[in-house]
Amino acid sequence: MSAVVSAAGTEARPAVPQARSTSFNPGLQGMRGLAISLVLLNHASVPGFAGGFVGVDVFFVISGYLIGGLLLRELETHGTIDLWAFFGRRVRRLLPASALALVVTLVGMRYLYAPHEQDELLSSMRAAALYAVNIWFASRPTDYFGGHTEANPLLHLWSLAVEEQFYLLWPLLLLAVVRLTGRGARHATFWLVAVLGVTSLVACVVVSLIKYKLAFFLTPFRIWEFAAGMAVMGSAHLVANLNKRWVTGLGLTALLALVLVSLTFDGRMRFPGGWAVIPVLAAVMLLVVVQRGRQSLVGRWLEARWLRWLGDCSYSVYLWHWPVLIVATQFFPKPDPWLTVALLAVSIALGRLSYRLVEQPFLHGLLQDWSARRIVLAGLALCIMVAVAAQLTRKFVHVTPEQGRFLKAAKWTVVDSTECLTLAPALDQPACEFGSKQPRATVVLFGDSHASQWFVPLQHLAEKHGLRLVALTKAACPSVDVTVQVYTTLNEYRECTIWRERMLKRIEAMKPEVVVMANSSGYSIVPKHWQAGLDRTITRLQGMGVRIGYIRDTPFPGFDVPTCHARSAWRGWSLGQACTYLVADDEARLSPIAQVEEIALKQRGATFINLAASMCSAAVCETARDGMVMFMDRNHLTEDFALSLAPQLESPLLQLVNAPTP
Repeated sequence: MSAVVSAAGTEARPAVPQARSTSFNPGLQGMRGLAISLVLLNHASVPGFAGGFVGVDVFFVISGYLIGGLLLRELETHGTIDLWAFFGRRVRRLLPASALALVVTLVGMRYLYAPHEQDELLSSMRAAALYAVNIWFASRPTDYFGGHTEANPLLHLWSLAVEEQFYLLWPLLLLAVVRLTGRGARHATFWLVAVLGVTSLVACVVVSLIKYKLAFFLTPFRIWEFAAGMAVMGSAHLVANLNKRWVTGLGLTALLALVLVSLTFDGRMRFPGGWAVIPVLAAVMLLVVVQRGRQSLVGRWLEARWLRWLGDCSYSVYLWHWPVLIVATQFFPKPDPWLTVALLAVSIALGRLSYRLVEQPFLHGLLQDWSARRIVLAGLALCIMVAVAAQLTRKFVHVTPEQGRFLKAAKWTVVDSTECLTLAPALDQPACEFGSKQPRATVVLFGDSHASQWFVPLQHLAEKHGLRLVALTKAACPSVDVTVQVYTTLNEYRECTIWRERMLKRIEAMKPEVVVMANSSGYSIVPKHWQAGLDRTITRLQGMGVRIGYIRDTPFPGFDVPTCHARSAWRGWSLGQACTYLVADDEARLSPIAQVEEIALKQRGATFINLAASMCSAAVCETARDGMVMFMDRNHLTEDFALSLAPQLESPLLQLVNAPTP
């Protein structure tokens, strides 16, 4: 017979049955169905659900409500918590399905991902098996809201790691507070919820402003969401006295809030921060509605059969949907609507199968004669085995010379060595002068990273023609006079504005003959505002007696090109047929900006340099040419390919150098 483990970890008395709720509430399954629907539609990039990622926050609130209530009832009934039974049930409920998903993903990694990716992915697999993958992602340059084609297939498991860490932490804290204070379970729960909840929320808001990735992934900054659910559980007597109209109003308000969040939230916000309060409050209001059952419109809707059906298998659906979507984008970077529907259907079908064939048998049938202690120890052993398997698999990962070529293509060796592409915090620029020591003219390269991609061919031409090249470039900061936001956030990129002004003053003092501008077209700025900003910059530069050339932006293939080629070569595919993009898709994105740029330049008598035909002149564009990978990521040229375009850049550059001063 298992034993109850006290706060000190000693055996106290014979085990007692784990306290459970006296009745099943179908509305909770409806809430789960609603939460997983938001997550599915968000991860599938369905329009209107950019903020659907808050479904995870709804799950956190539900977990706090259920686990907090379960532990409170057991403490009130028996005066202690059977930790072995509690953790054993968590193992039965969660581990078999997640272990299966991890093993299948582990096998798939060996075929689907290139060797240079596998090492990092297997490292994340090891962390996921030990329920520490949220910490792993927080320690890496992870962009949760980045493109699916480069996403880790285990990225979604960060939230499960947070939940497991909460499940481990909370009963121990609750027991410790009860033992130390000598007060009742409800008193201990109240103070834990109040103190930890408020502390966690304040820390979440503060850390989100400083380094929001830590607040997003790490458990201490999410505890307040679980605490919100426990607060509802502890206020059941108040909910019971609420007027039905109030309950209806709360339900409709909650649904409206989730709709607005889904429509308006996106990856540019410093989430969670204070923003997460909105979906958490909506989840709290829905829990109030759920406690009143079918007494309101929303309560009846949450008990709809299809929603409860989806809620039943929501855990397994969550496990499988992300790998399905990520694998699909390797073959279809931009899935059409019908494929998206099919992928969602496959995700739900796999989740339902996992629920019926794995979750339910282990929870209610298999290994029922095993003690809770044995279940927990077996679960720990299984986690360690998966982690060890991932570690051993890393020893078989070898990067061949061909794969090494793709790795080299993904780096700007020359540009990085100059340190002339300054990063976001920088307000100034080092002296980045290249070319002839006795130049016949000075050329300034001015712009963001899409200007830096032209550094190598311009340096070559400067050395060839006796020119001095000065590089003034800053990441995600255009030389066009517009206000931009910090990448992935809604905050103004003030460092960019300061840097741009300083560079313009430097150009004025330098008195160069030519300024070559180039910028990304991906700032999501209204074309007429971009045109006005470009006109201001041109006017100011021409007032300094400078001749201006502006290089049209390069294509955005929409996927990480070297990685795509590396994966294709690893699978033995023909590289000529893999990793292509449609010129029509790219032109639809680029043309509105390029057109206003050309108009602004023509009106001011400046030169518009359009090398689009040199990159692609067909309907379907390849991303490799003459043995060279053309792009080093999703939208920047490789140094080798950019250098190959020097002859096309040479003529307009020399015309600018030799033209009379305006």
